[in-house]
Formats: sequence, structure tokens, C-alpha cells
Amino acid sequence: MYLNRQSYLAESILQELLFRNRVMEEGKRQKTMLALLFYHMNGMDEGLGTIKELHACSGGNLRIRLCPDHSILEYYDKIDLASKAGTDDWISLDEAEQQISRIDYVYIPILPFSVVSDLLHFNDRHREIRLLLWALMSGKKVSAYTAGADPYHPIWKNAGMDRGTSFLKHDMQGQLQKLKSIGIDLLNHHHELSYYINSAVISGSKQLITAETIQQYADAGEQRIDVRHGAIITPLARDVAREYDIEINEKRAGAIYGNGNRSWKSNSNEKR
Repeated sequence: MYLNRQSYLAESILQELLFRNRVMEEGKRQKTMLALLFYHMNGMDEGLGTIKELHACSGGNLRIRLCPDHSILEYYDKIDLASKAGTDDWISLDEAEQQISRIDYVYIPILPFSVVSDLLHFNDRHREIRLLLWALMSGKKVSAYTAGADPYHPIWKNAGMDRGTSFLKHDMQGQLQKLKSIGIDLLNHHHELSYYINSAVISGSKQLITAETIQQYADAGEQRIDVRHGAIITPLARDVAREYDIEINEKRAGAIYGNGNRSWKSNSNEKR
């Protein structure tokens, strides 16, 4: 798959130099994201796939730890979950509560209706809800991928479950907006994931795009990767992107927040 030894050598050297720079930065440590996993009637593969994408977008700046609720383990084993999420870095709810001060971000890749309800009613009898409320009250960044709870997301139509009444759908949508009002960032589509990671999570670090990053996008069938302006894209990553005809779109992270025409586009086939 790798095209030539020279590109591979350049890739290795660049990654080593970047790693040394990170270690030498005073007070710098790898950030940790807790990914709370819940079972839901729809959107499981979609949600778990976002973890793999977030990991790829972070360029090694973020450690994502999987924290499963007991309900999801009744339907999936850990091997299957790790395969879908692209990581096998596990932490139990007990351990998460004990190490709570080391958690920088909390992410909900699959958002069941019951979790929405429990959060809005501050139901801290459940440990996972207690963790989320702690994070919100401590000023931690909490985000959720909304496909599983958004009745207008395409996954519901694809599953033949888009025929509910307008009132039902409107009420479901309203519950999501209430989540936003209590401080949870709502991510609605895949293209928002890279913007979120780049601008909200690793804004103080250089994003590293490697051949492995591109390979993960290729395996997921993606044809475009959005990266923050100024990201480090290794020569081998560009080679692999050309091989798979994947477009690397480099733009300023502020674009998602409506800062106007602050983005520019670079096709992976262009010489730079």
C-alpha cells in the first residue's frame, strides 16, 4: 500500500520530531476524552463510527477511552465494539468515577431517548448520568452525536422509522435543543466532527495527518477529509490520499462558527 521507501522514511522522521516537540512542551499532556457508550434502537454503527473518525481527526492529540453502559454489553461484546470504534482503550464506569479529574472531554456517540430524558430531569441515580452532570457542572466540554435522537436524520428513513407524527418528531427535536441549552454541544453530521476536534479540542496543537489517518478514511468509504488550517500533512499521507482519490480540504477551524470566508480548499492531487 505504501508507495515508496523515501515517503515512508519522511513519514517516520516527521512523526518522531512531532512526538519529541509534544513531550518537550512544558505542562503539556495528551488530552483524554471519555466516550460513554449506550445501546439504542437505531444509529449504533453510525455512532460508533464517529469514534474512529474522531481518533483519526485528532492526529494523536487525543486519547479516547471507551466507557460502556451495562445495557450495550447485553447486545455487543467488547471485541465487536472495539472493531467498530477503532480503539480498544477501555475504562469502566467505576474507574471513570475514580479518575474523573483526569477526564478533559466527554462524548456521547450514541444518544438514546432515555439518556436525553435522564439528563433533562437531572436523574443522577444512574452513574453515567451523574458523570455527565458532573462534567457539565465542572465546565468540561460535553458533546453528543445526535443521529440516534434526531428523527429527521437520514438513518431513521433508512431504517423505515420516519413515519411518526409531526408532533412526535417536533417534540423529539425540542428535547435535543434543551440539551444544547444546558451546555451539550450537538454534532449532527459527520463533516462536523473534524471541525469540532480541530477547533474545540486540539486548537492549541498542530494537527498531524498521517497515512494511517487517510487509510482510516478510505476504509470508511470517505472521499474527503476536513483538516484545520496549518495542519501537518505528511508526504506519505498525500500519496495515500492520491491513491484513494481522497480530497484533503484544509480550512480555518473558525469557519464552523460563522466567521465568514476564512477557508480555502486544497485538492489532494495538487502540488504544494
